[in-house]
Amino acid sequence: MRSLKLATLAIFATAAMSAQDLKMDEVPSNLADTFKKEYPQATDVEWEMDMANYKVEFDVNRMEHELWYSKEGKVMKSEMELTETDLPAAIASVLKSKYADYKVDSVEVTEENGAKTYEVDLEKGWNEELDLVFSANGEVLSEMKD
Repeated sequence: MRSLKLATLAIFATAAMSAQDLKMDEVPSNLADTFKKEYPQATDVEWEMDMANYKVEFDVNRMEHELWYSKEGKVMKSEMELTETDLPAAIASVLKSKYADYKVDSVEVTEENGAKTYEVDLEKGWNEELDLVFSANGEVLSEMKD
C-alpha cells in the first residue's frame, strides 16, 4: 500500500513539474501578440509551460482548442474540437459503414509535424465506448474500447 501511495505521489509531482500555469505577463510578448492576431475571438484563454513549449488552451465559439508554441513562436502542435459534420468525408464514410451502431460523442483533430489525425469517441448504449484515431484519408490508426 505504501508503494502505491508513493507511486501516485510521484505521478502527480511529475505532472505538476511538466506543466506550469502562467500569468499573461509571463508569456513572451511575441507569442501573446501572435496568438491575439490569429485568434482575436478566443475566450477562456489559459497559458502554461509544457516542458520547453508554451501551451495555450482557449475556446472559439464554445469549441475547445489547444496550441503548443516554441519559444520562437512556431506552432509545434494543435488540437481542436470539431463537430461530427466537420469530419472529412472519408472518415464519415467509415463511421457510417463500420460503426453504424455507435453514436459520435466527440471529435478532435490534431496537427503535428504537418500530419493531421482525427480522434473520434463513440458510444453505444450506456456503457460501451470506443475511441478511434483516423488518418485524414479515413484509415483507422487505432481502436480502443473504454
